[in-house]
Amino acid sequence: MTDEATGQGAGVRPDPDLVLPPPVPVGPHSTAGVAVLAHLRQHVGALLRADAGLDDDLEEAVHQARVSARRLRSGLKVYGDLLQGGTSTRLRAELGWYAGLLSPSRDLEVFGGLLTSLAADSGTTRPVEYDAATDFEALAGAVVPWLQARRAGSHAAALVDVRSARASALRRDLVRTAREPLFTAKARKPAHKVLAPRVLEADRRAAARFESLDERTPADSWHLARIAAKRARYAAEVGIGPLGRPAQELARLWIDVTEPLGAAQDAVVQRELVLARIADPAAPLSAGEAFTCGMFVASTHDRELVAQTEARDGWAASRRRHRDLRRSLGG
Repeated sequence: MTDEATGQGAGVRPDPDLVLPPPVPVGPHSTAGVAVLAHLRQHVGALLRADAGLDDDLEEAVHQARVSARRLRSGLKVYGDLLQGGTSTRLRAELGWYAGLLSPSRDLEVFGGLLTSLAADSGTTRPVEYDAATDFEALAGAVVPWLQARRAGSHAAALVDVRSARASALRRDLVRTAREPLFTAKARKPAHKVLAPRVLEADRRAAARFESLDERTPADSWHLARIAAKRARYAAEVGIGPLGRPAQELARLWIDVTEPLGAAQDAVVQRELVLARIADPAAPLSAGEAFTCGMFVASTHDRELVAQTEARDGWAASRRRHRDLRRSLGG
């Protein structure tokens, strides 16, 4: 068993500086301060639990730590001006640093697991987006051991910083803020009046990004659209307690719209990793392995384009629903 607030083992005496108060209920009549407090406690607690599993490299610990950090950063972007003394700016910068420490090992972990799974299913059913001619057993043999070695080194390097004085200060700062945040006077206003315009602004920015996408849009702009959409999703999630179903459905809409862009970004990451594998002089490939890797790299371009088209079509199909949800929130 683990402690719900700290993620430490049930028999381990918790660090008093990392213990959170109980969760805070939020409803349609809550103040903005209560809604912010609830969001902070929920996601600071989730980050602490995931962080506690990093030393033993527990399954999903890296992923959950990164997700919690991103949700906290997005929330602080939405309601940060309700906190006094530059708290939001300070925490967002440090959370960005923390999440960045874990990104390389997560990318390597995900791709290694995917190739292992595809190789195990070789000759049977495979995801339709992958070229049926790809020899995933050969590809996995050439790439997975390299990914695993890189991932082990990346994770070990990240742990040095995750257990540094800087990261320790971040954890304590997060807990202090989630215990008793110092609010401005605006936090005493009704949550639905304070948060709705902020949710709508994050949503407007994401929608503008999507409206600008077409077949000539460079890859970087697609990635920026995905980031904006995830921020809109997280902003909507902050507002679910006081704003209810419209905010919940808006978050769901952005999940659906951005799912194909996640596949497009996966293709980009996979391409870069396999190209790095091909170019590694410390682990030369045979001619056959190099050919297999090259064929996979070529296939990533097709998958990226297909996913982008799917995302653009999905946005077009969701416009009416999106407009209706904005109206429900006062936009």
